[in-house]
Amino acid sequence: MQLRTIFFLALIISVTTSNGQSINEFVQRGLEQNDISKRLPKLDSLIAIAKKNSPRLKFFDADYEYWDGQVTLAKRSWLRNINLDAGYGYGIFDNLSNQQIAGDPGSQTLFSTEQSRYTVGASIKLPLSSVFNRKREVKNAEAEADKSKYQKEYAIWELEQLIVKQYNDLIKAHRLLFISNSIVETYKVQSVRAEKDFLNGAINVTEYTRLQQMLNQAISAFETQRAEFLIALKALEGTVGIEIKFDNEV
Repeated sequence: MQLRTIFFLALIISVTTSNGQSINEFVQRGLEQNDISKRLPKLDSLIAIAKKNSPRLKFFDADYEYWDGQVTLAKRSWLRNINLDAGYGYGIFDNLSNQQIAGDPGSQTLFSTEQSRYTVGASIKLPLSSVFNRKREVKNAEAEADKSKYQKEYAIWELEQLIVKQYNDLIKAHRLLFISNSIVETYKVQSVRAEKDFLNGAINVTEYTRLQQMLNQAISAFETQRAEFLIALKALEGTVGIEIKFDNEV
């Protein structure tokens, strides 16, 4: 890549010098007019969109919610040892008379009535493991929740770094694509001139063939750079999770 870029710049120098134009003026003006960064969404906007669409970050959100719930369950685990019993019965039951309730020993006869009865009772059975392990269970759940939170923070940092790299890779690939295209156009002009010189006998067939081969090589380099630009674009789109559109086609 670096050798090809140096070759391109050397060719531009040779062409622009012959036209009385400096290399800096030629390249700078062309790159400014074709600056893709002015047509891309802002970097901060792309990062915000990527955070919203990232499946990895959504996973950590769900993981943290799960472990945060486990903390609550661990704190309430002692409730599992409390039992509440209730019962209902309907039928004929023997009952004490008012005299018997008052303690009259002379009345021994029970009387029967048809009625409904309800019973409610509570009991607690607390194993020693629940007493000594509860605090550790709470701490374990809290540690898992914290781990999930920190993993998400690290994933956000990685995502931001990746987008910054891919964003700049895309700009770089577009700049090299512009240079490649400029080289192709330059060789096309030289090719037309070379064909006229060959027909007029000013150059031989060897020189004419060499110039045509250089044009073909420039076209091949342009197509390679075009593919690299598209790969960089799709990589950024895949990370952000949206299609990036431009005002004008590249």
